[in-house]
Amino acid sequence: MDKSLIYLIVGLAGLLFSAIPFGVFMGLATQFELGVSSPYLIVMLYTITIIFSFLSALGSFAAIQNQTCGSIKNMKQIAGNAGLTTIIVVLVLSIAVLIPGLRNIVIDLFPPSMDPHISMAIGYSYFMFWGALYGFSSGGFMAGNCS
Repeated sequence: MDKSLIYLIVGLAGLLFSAIPFGVFMGLATQFELGVSSPYLIVMLYTITIIFSFLSALGSFAAIQNQTCGSIKNMKQIAGNAGLTTIIVVLVLSIAVLIPGLRNIVIDLFPPSMDPHISMAIGYSYFMFWGALYGFSSGGFMAGNCS
């Protein structure tokens, strides 16, 4: 199995998922004039993450199986792997949301004069990055199985 496509997809997923909190906290929050502590931002973050995670994992894993096996052999397996990846990413995001002490470790690395939207986005981006790396690598290697 050629792992270069999996490594490429995992790296790109980590970068793209770490950009989602910036889009929510700096884009949507300023567009709708929401404060940093607004619960609507967390709902938007979860919604965008779940939809984007499943759809990007489904397409990525189909490409991995197509490249590894010559064609898409089992779409049910790919959808299951995409669901597993979505669960992993959402669980890591939930850790950042439900345990603010962990998120604050990352946020406290930056000066207090920094815009709170940026610091919150960085705090969530850190966890989203690692969650996407773990989720996409797990699902990607399972999608490369041709049986």
